[in-house]
Amino acid sequence: MRQFIFVILLFILPQTANAEFIVTSAIVEFTKDKPPQQDIEIISRSRDNDYIVAELTEVINPGAPDEIRRPVTDPSEGYLLVTPDRTILAGGSRKTIRFVLLKPLDDKEHIYRVAIKPVIKGVENNAKLGLKILLGYEILVILRPYEMKPKFSISRNGNALTLTNTGNTNIVLQNGKQCKSAAECTMPPTIRSYAGQTATEQLPFNGPVDYSIWDGQAVVDRKID
Repeated sequence: MRQFIFVILLFILPQTANAEFIVTSAIVEFTKDKPPQQDIEIISRSRDNDYIVAELTEVINPGAPDEIRRPVTDPSEGYLLVTPDRTILAGGSRKTIRFVLLKPLDDKEHIYRVAIKPVIKGVENNAKLGLKILLGYEILVILRPYEMKPKFSISRNGNALTLTNTGNTNIVLQNGKQCKSAAECTMPPTIRSYAGQTATEQLPFNGPVDYSIWDGQAVVDRKID
């Protein structure tokens, strides 16, 4: 699973501390066998308080050329609620961020992204400015179809590996390993293909590769020649 990190550049007071925190998971999945709420924690690694916001966007046509990220301003109109959407993370403390399913799962997969990031308070009242880098995280939230029907094919042409998804739920190739020789092995990129889409990534070498395949139901190890 891949963690998404973004960087915000802001002009702020030099004495203002960096927002320093980590999240316990970068991916949240809902299935019919899981409870309608999932939690992650944000954990402070700072001695100072941080103001944290959680911004929810729905991904329309994920993985397609016309993919759109639409901010969710009224949670009652969608499938997902994130709470709290604003909080103060005291230095050295932990806070729970809860993801709540508002509607029953249906026959379609729904994809959301949640940016959990720090914000600066009181900057406009000060004149002396400097440069600060603030780190945040982007959480991938997957609402799997009620009845999952995974179906896909994998092909390799030289260094290019293509994952074609003809099912109704996303497929991910993860924890890969590719060896040029017995003494030279490396980890190839994680590849995710959403329903109805094709994803192609470049491998480190031209040769067979091993992956663990996750389809929302089970993990299968496979060698791809």
